[in-house]
Amino acid sequence: MRSFALGRPALLLGLTIALLVVGELVLPGFVGYGQIGNQLKIASFLGLFGLCQTVVIAAGGQGLDLSVGAVATLGGILGAGLMAGSNLMTPLGGLAAVGAGLGVGFLNGMGVAVLGVPPLVATLALSSVVDGALIVGVSLAHPADNASPALVALAGRGFAGVPSVALLWAAVAAIAIWLLSRSAWGRQLCRTGANPVTARLSGTNTVRVRVVAYMLSGAVAALGGFLLTGYVGQAFLGLGNAYVLTSIVVAAIGGVTLAGGKAPYGSVACAAILMTVLVSLLTAINMGESGRQIIFGLTLLVFLMIDRRLAT
Repeated sequence: MRSFALGRPALLLGLTIALLVVGELVLPGFVGYGQIGNQLKIASFLGLFGLCQTVVIAAGGQGLDLSVGAVATLGGILGAGLMAGSNLMTPLGGLAAVGAGLGVGFLNGMGVAVLGVPPLVATLALSSVVDGALIVGVSLAHPADNASPALVALAGRGFAGVPSVALLWAAVAAIAIWLLSRSAWGRQLCRTGANPVTARLSGTNTVRVRVVAYMLSGAVAALGGFLLTGYVGQAFLGLGNAYVLTSIVVAAIGGVTLAGGKAPYGSVACAAILMTVLVSLLTAINMGESGRQIIFGLTLLVFLMIDRRLAT
């Protein structure tokens, strides 16, 4: 099992290359420079939301964060409203978005770790509260929703031919991999997810670890929503909804198990790239929604069966 875990990123990247080759054979130009850059942008957002699920699932308790879509929308609308299209106000908008995400994550964490509410119920309930509050707030306040030129440049353009948001994601991924696999907190997180009783007896404050995990998820989701605002040019209700299920799928393909105790974000990042290329290929060949859903389901099932087989 450990050897497969170590080789999983190579497998995922190998499958990605195979899809790119197939795409180029079927549709010449599929591996064009501009096309690759666009896929990297999309993979960056998916990778950020995959990080949210990686952290909370690793914390154990059958944890999933179903509020990432609502929090992303909150981050986008709040950030856009504060910056109001101004480059000077962009940092403030970003900080406010991340701060709001931390707040929602704290509430999620308290509900799960302190009150004992099942993660699915807690995060789904808070997602509904945030969505409802956003609907009321937008209808009453009518905040500015356009992204500033600086945010558009960061999320939608490139630097030296490489998408800026991909460079930002690479930096976040490097920090996340170190935090989850090398830091003391990362080891406490995995111990808590693997066996909370043992972790608590060894001196780990499991409640604090889980609360922080949900706070990190909220912060990253809000950052993702803020960046999405720059990518599409404006914030709107439902901005992050499409990433709720896809983030879970990417985490599962990346090797994060619902049992907790594992946080292989390097593999999750590779899974985000694989799924982005797969979606791009299926879209390019005009495959219908039903066919795409079948392929997504089969892909997920194959990796789950491999994990299940190697675990026995």
